[in-house]
Amino acid sequence: MRISRGQKLFALINYGLLIALSISILFPFWRIAVLSLNDGLDALRGGIYWWPRKFTLSNYSVIFAQSQITEAYKVTIIRTVIGTFLSVFFMSLMAYGLSKKHLRGRQVVNVMILITMFFGGGLIPLYLLLKDLHLLNSIWVYIVPSIYSVWNIILFRTFFQMLPAALEESAKIDGANDLTVYFRIVAPLSLPIFATISLFVAVGHWNDWFSGTVFVQSKDLIPLQTLLMNVIRENDSASMIAGGAANLTSERVRNVTSSSVKMATLVATILPVVCLYPFLQKYFVKGVMVGSIKG
Repeated sequence: MRISRGQKLFALINYGLLIALSISILFPFWRIAVLSLNDGLDALRGGIYWWPRKFTLSNYSVIFAQSQITEAYKVTIIRTVIGTFLSVFFMSLMAYGLSKKHLRGRQVVNVMILITMFFGGGLIPLYLLLKDLHLLNSIWVYIVPSIYSVWNIILFRTFFQMLPAALEESAKIDGANDLTVYFRIVAPLSLPIFATISLFVAVGHWNDWFSGTVFVQSKDLIPLQTLLMNVIRENDSASMIAGGAANLTSERVRNVTSSSVKMATLVATILPVVCLYPFLQKYFVKGVMVGSIKG
Protein backbone atom coordinates (compact mmCIF):
# COMPACT_ATOMS: atom_id res chain seq x y z
CA MET A 1 0.00 0.00 0.00
CA ARG A 2 1.50 3.31 -1.13
CA ILE A 3 1.93 5.99 1.51
CA SER A 4 0.86 9.45 0.41
CA ARG A 5 2.91 12.60 0.89
CA GLY A 6 0.46 13.87 3.50
CA GLN A 7 0.82 10.70 5.54
CA LYS A 8 4.60 10.98 5.39
CA LEU A 9 4.43 14.61 6.52
CA PHE A 10 2.07 13.70 9.37
CA ALA A 11 4.38 10.86 10.48
CA LEU A 12 7.39 13.19 10.34
CA ILE A 13 5.68 15.86 12.44
CA ASN A 14 4.32 13.24 14.85
CA TYR A 15 7.73 11.64 15.40
CA GLY A 16 9.33 15.06 15.75
CA LEU A 17 6.88 16.09 18.48
CA LEU A 18 7.30 12.78 20.31
CA ILE A 19 11.09 13.06 20.20
CA ALA A 20 10.95 16.65 21.47
CA LEU A 21 8.60 15.61 24.27
CA SER A 22 10.85 12.71 25.22
CA ILE A 23 13.91 14.96 25.34
CA SER A 24 12.08 17.51 27.50
CA ILE A 25 11.22 14.72 29.97
CA LEU A 26 14.59 12.95 29.98
CA PHE A 27 16.87 15.99 29.94
CA PRO A 28 16.29 17.06 33.58
CA PHE A 29 17.16 13.54 34.79
CA TRP A 30 20.19 13.41 32.50
CA ARG A 31 21.46 16.77 33.78
CA ILE A 32 21.07 15.64 37.40
CA ALA A 33 23.14 12.54 36.61
CA VAL A 34 25.78 14.66 34.85
CA LEU A 35 26.06 17.08 37.76
CA SER A 36 26.33 14.19 40.20
CA LEU A 37 29.36 12.92 38.27
CA ASN A 38 31.03 16.31 38.03
CA ASP A 39 33.41 18.01 40.44
CA GLY A 40 31.33 20.05 42.87
CA LEU A 41 33.40 23.24 42.81
CA ASP A 42 33.71 23.06 39.03
CA ALA A 43 29.92 22.70 38.71
CA LEU A 44 29.47 26.07 40.47
CA ARG A 45 30.87 27.74 37.34
CA GLY A 46 27.80 26.56 35.41
CA GLY A 47 27.62 25.56 31.77
CA ILE A 48 27.28 21.81 32.40
CA TYR A 49 24.41 20.26 30.45
CA TRP A 50 25.23 17.14 28.43
CA TRP A 51 28.32 15.52 30.00
CA PRO A 52 30.62 16.03 32.99
CA ARG A 53 33.31 18.61 32.49
CA LYS A 54 35.45 17.28 35.34
CA PHE A 55 34.49 13.69 36.07
CA THR A 56 34.58 12.43 39.65
CA LEU A 57 32.92 9.83 41.89
CA SER A 58 33.61 11.76 45.08
CA ASN A 59 29.97 12.79 45.44
CA TYR A 60 28.87 9.15 45.57
CA SER A 61 31.77 8.30 47.86
CA VAL A 62 30.51 10.86 50.36
CA ILE A 63 26.91 9.64 50.46
CA PHE A 64 27.75 5.93 50.56
CA ALA A 65 30.38 6.51 53.24
CA GLN A 66 27.43 7.33 55.50
CA SER A 67 25.97 4.40 57.40
CA GLN A 68 22.66 6.28 57.49
CA ILE A 69 22.03 5.99 53.77
CA THR A 70 22.79 2.26 53.74
CA GLU A 71 20.30 1.78 56.59
CA ALA A 72 17.78 3.91 54.71
CA TYR A 73 18.25 1.73 51.64
CA LYS A 74 17.69 -1.37 53.74
CA VAL A 75 14.48 0.00 55.28
CA THR A 76 13.15 1.09 51.89
CA ILE A 77 13.92 -2.24 50.22
CA ILE A 78 12.33 -4.21 53.07
CA ARG A 79 9.16 -2.14 53.09
CA THR A 80 8.91 -2.18 49.30
CA VAL A 81 9.30 -5.96 48.96
CA ILE A 82 7.11 -6.98 51.91
CA GLY A 83 4.57 -4.21 51.37
CA THR A 84 4.17 -4.93 47.67
CA PHE A 85 3.75 -8.67 48.18
CA LEU A 86 1.19 -8.36 50.98
CA SER A 87 -0.72 -5.56 49.29
CA VAL A 88 -1.01 -7.29 45.91
CA PHE A 89 -1.87 -10.63 47.51
CA PHE A 90 -4.66 -9.38 49.79
CA MET A 91 -6.08 -6.90 47.28
CA SER A 92 -6.25 -9.54 44.57
CA LEU A 93 -8.00 -11.99 46.91
CA MET A 94 -10.53 -9.38 47.92
CA ALA A 95 -11.10 -8.32 44.32
CA TYR A 96 -11.54 -11.94 43.23
CA GLY A 97 -14.30 -12.42 45.78
CA LEU A 98 -16.00 -9.15 44.85
CA SER A 99 -15.93 -10.10 41.17
CA LYS A 100 -18.39 -12.96 41.84
CA LYS A 101 -22.02 -11.92 41.53
CA HIS A 102 -23.19 -14.81 43.71
CA LEU A 103 -21.24 -13.48 46.73
CA ARG A 104 -23.67 -12.47 49.47
CA GLY A 105 -23.36 -8.87 50.59
CA ARG A 106 -21.22 -8.02 47.60
CA GLN A 107 -22.94 -4.73 46.89
CA VAL A 108 -22.74 -3.63 50.52
CA VAL A 109 -18.98 -4.26 50.60
CA ASN A 110 -18.53 -2.39 47.32
CA VAL A 111 -20.36 0.63 48.71
CA MET A 112 -18.35 0.52 51.93
CA ILE A 113 -14.98 0.50 50.18
CA LEU A 114 -16.10 3.23 47.79
CA ILE A 115 -16.95 5.46 50.76
CA THR A 116 -13.41 5.07 52.09
CA MET A 117 -12.12 6.11 48.66
CA PHE A 118 -13.73 9.56 48.91
CA PHE A 119 -13.80 10.20 52.67
CA GLY A 120 -11.11 9.81 55.31
CA GLY A 121 -10.71 10.59 58.99
CA GLY A 122 -7.69 12.83 58.55
CA LEU A 123 -4.11 12.75 59.77
CA ILE A 124 -4.72 13.09 63.53
CA PRO A 125 -7.22 10.20 63.81
CA LEU A 126 -4.86 8.08 61.70
CA TYR A 127 -1.95 8.92 63.99
CA LEU A 128 -3.97 8.05 67.09
CA LEU A 129 -5.13 4.79 65.52
CA LEU A 130 -1.59 3.76 64.61
CA LYS A 131 -0.49 4.68 68.12
CA ASP A 132 -3.18 2.49 69.70
CA LEU A 133 -2.17 -0.36 67.38
CA HIS A 134 1.47 0.06 68.51
CA LEU A 135 2.63 0.56 64.93
CA LEU A 136 4.52 3.80 65.47
CA ASN A 137 8.31 3.54 65.26
CA SER A 138 8.15 0.14 63.59
CA ILE A 139 8.64 -1.12 60.06
CA TRP A 140 4.97 -2.15 59.97
CA VAL A 141 3.80 1.45 60.06
CA TYR A 142 4.90 1.63 56.41
CA ILE A 143 3.19 -1.61 55.39
CA VAL A 144 -0.08 -2.17 57.27
CA PRO A 145 -1.87 1.16 56.52
CA SER A 146 -1.13 0.84 52.79
CA ILE A 147 -2.09 -2.79 52.22
CA TYR A 148 -5.46 -1.93 50.70
CA SER A 149 -6.11 0.60 47.96
CA VAL A 150 -9.67 0.93 46.72
CA TRP A 151 -8.60 2.02 43.25
CA ASN A 152 -6.30 -0.98 42.84
CA ILE A 153 -9.03 -3.32 44.09
CA ILE A 154 -11.37 -1.92 41.44
CA LEU A 155 -8.73 -2.52 38.76
CA PHE A 156 -8.25 -6.10 39.94
CA ARG A 157 -11.99 -6.72 40.10
CA THR A 158 -12.60 -5.33 36.63
CA PHE A 159 -9.85 -7.49 35.15
CA PHE A 160 -11.14 -10.64 36.89
CA GLN A 161 -14.64 -9.99 35.58
CA MET A 162 -13.26 -10.00 32.03
CA LEU A 163 -11.92 -13.54 32.37
CA PRO A 164 -14.01 -16.22 30.62
CA ALA A 165 -16.40 -17.82 33.09
CA ALA A 166 -16.09 -21.13 31.24
CA LEU A 167 -12.54 -21.58 32.51
CA GLU A 168 -13.63 -21.48 36.15
CA GLU A 169 -16.75 -23.55 35.54
CA SER A 170 -14.77 -26.34 33.89
CA ALA A 171 -12.28 -26.32 36.78
CA LYS A 172 -15.06 -26.57 39.37
CA ILE A 173 -16.63 -29.45 37.46
CA ASP A 174 -13.31 -31.25 37.91
CA GLY A 175 -13.53 -30.66 41.67
CA ALA A 176 -11.48 -27.48 42.13
CA ASN A 177 -12.50 -25.07 44.88
CA ASP A 178 -12.30 -21.27 44.76
CA LEU A 179 -8.74 -21.07 46.08
CA THR A 180 -7.55 -23.65 43.56
CA VAL A 181 -9.24 -21.74 40.76
CA TYR A 182 -7.64 -18.51 41.97
CA PHE A 183 -4.08 -19.82 42.28
CA ARG A 184 -4.00 -22.20 39.30
CA ILE A 185 -6.20 -20.43 36.74
CA VAL A 186 -7.00 -16.81 37.59
CA ALA A 187 -3.57 -15.72 38.85
CA PRO A 188 -1.55 -17.16 35.91
CA LEU A 189 -3.94 -15.55 33.40
CA SER A 190 -3.80 -12.20 35.21
CA LEU A 191 -0.07 -11.53 35.05
CA PRO A 192 -0.51 -8.18 33.25
CA ILE A 193 -2.71 -6.71 35.99
CA PHE A 194 -0.53 -8.26 38.72
CA ALA A 195 2.57 -6.71 37.19
CA THR A 196 0.89 -3.34 36.73
CA ILE A 197 -0.48 -3.12 40.27
CA SER A 198 2.82 -4.44 41.69
CA LEU A 199 4.67 -1.67 39.92
CA PHE A 200 2.24 0.98 41.18
CA VAL A 201 2.45 -0.27 44.76
CA ALA A 202 6.24 -0.70 44.69
CA VAL A 203 6.81 2.80 43.33
CA GLY A 204 4.40 4.16 45.95
CA HIS A 205 6.38 2.49 48.74
CA TRP A 206 9.71 3.56 47.27
CA ASN A 207 8.70 7.21 46.85
CA ASP A 208 6.88 7.62 50.16
CA TRP A 209 8.63 10.14 52.40
CA PHE A 210 5.67 11.39 54.44
CA SER A 211 5.25 8.28 56.61
CA GLY A 212 8.86 8.40 57.75
CA THR A 213 8.50 12.06 58.64
CA VAL A 214 5.30 11.79 60.69
CA PHE A 215 5.10 8.28 62.13
CA VAL A 216 8.74 7.42 62.83
CA GLN A 217 11.23 9.09 65.18
CA SER A 218 13.92 6.40 65.18
CA LYS A 219 16.80 7.18 62.79
CA ASP A 220 17.27 3.47 62.16
CA LEU A 221 13.82 3.29 60.51
CA ILE A 222 14.07 6.35 58.28
CA PRO A 223 13.39 5.38 54.63
CA LEU A 224 15.41 6.60 51.69
CA GLN A 225 12.99 9.27 50.50
CA THR A 226 12.70 10.82 53.95
CA LEU A 227 16.48 10.93 54.13
CA LEU A 228 16.50 12.59 50.71
CA MET A 229 14.16 15.29 51.97
CA ASN A 230 16.61 15.96 54.79
CA VAL A 231 19.57 16.04 52.40
CA ILE A 232 17.84 18.58 50.17
CA ARG A 233 18.03 21.01 53.06
CA GLU A 234 21.34 22.79 52.99
CA ASN A 235 22.34 22.08 56.58
CA ASP A 236 21.70 18.33 56.34
CA SER A 237 23.64 17.96 53.11
CA ALA A 238 26.51 19.91 54.66
CA SER A 239 26.47 17.61 57.68
CA MET A 240 26.57 14.61 55.34
CA ILE A 241 29.71 16.02 53.74
CA ALA A 242 31.25 16.46 57.17
CA GLY A 243 30.31 12.90 58.08
CA GLY A 244 31.76 11.58 54.84
CA ALA A 245 35.00 13.44 55.46
CA ALA A 246 35.45 11.44 58.63
CA ASN A 247 35.46 8.20 56.61
CA LEU A 248 37.26 9.41 53.48
CA THR A 249 40.47 11.24 52.76
CA SER A 250 40.25 15.02 52.62
CA GLU A 251 41.44 14.92 49.01
CA ARG A 252 38.26 13.11 47.93
CA VAL A 253 35.83 15.46 49.68
CA ARG A 254 37.70 18.72 49.15
CA ASN A 255 35.77 19.63 45.99
CA VAL A 256 32.41 18.22 47.11
CA THR A 257 29.62 20.76 47.62
CA SER A 258 26.12 20.58 49.08
CA SER A 259 24.63 20.87 45.59
CA SER A 260 26.71 17.99 44.19
CA VAL A 261 25.75 15.79 47.14
CA LYS A 262 22.07 16.53 46.48
CA MET A 263 22.43 15.52 42.83
CA ALA A 264 24.21 12.27 43.73
CA THR A 265 21.57 11.44 46.35
CA LEU A 266 18.79 12.04 43.81
CA VAL A 267 20.41 9.66 41.33
CA ALA A 268 20.99 6.99 43.98
CA THR A 269 17.33 7.27 44.97
CA ILE A 270 15.79 7.24 41.49
CA LEU A 271 18.03 4.69 39.76
CA PRO A 272 16.58 1.46 41.30
CA VAL A 273 13.04 2.35 40.22
CA VAL A 274 14.19 3.29 36.72
CA CYS A 275 15.93 -0.08 36.40
CA LEU A 276 12.72 -1.87 37.47
CA TYR A 277 10.54 -0.55 34.65
CA PRO A 278 12.05 -2.48 31.70
CA PHE A 279 11.48 -5.83 33.44
CA LEU A 280 7.76 -5.17 34.00
CA GLN A 281 6.88 -3.19 30.90
CA LYS A 282 6.41 -6.28 28.74
CA TYR A 283 3.43 -7.34 30.86
CA PHE A 284 1.62 -4.11 29.99
CA VAL A 285 1.34 -5.06 26.32
CA LYS A 286 1.59 -8.83 26.33
CA GLY A 287 -1.68 -10.57 25.42
CA VAL A 288 -1.69 -13.41 27.94
CA MET A 289 -5.41 -14.01 27.62
CA VAL A 290 -5.32 -14.45 23.84
CA GLY A 291 -2.94 -17.39 24.02
CA SER A 292 -4.71 -18.98 26.98
CA ILE A 293 -8.16 -18.91 25.37
CA LYS A 294 -6.90 -20.22 22.03
CA GLY A 295 -5.07 -22.99 23.84
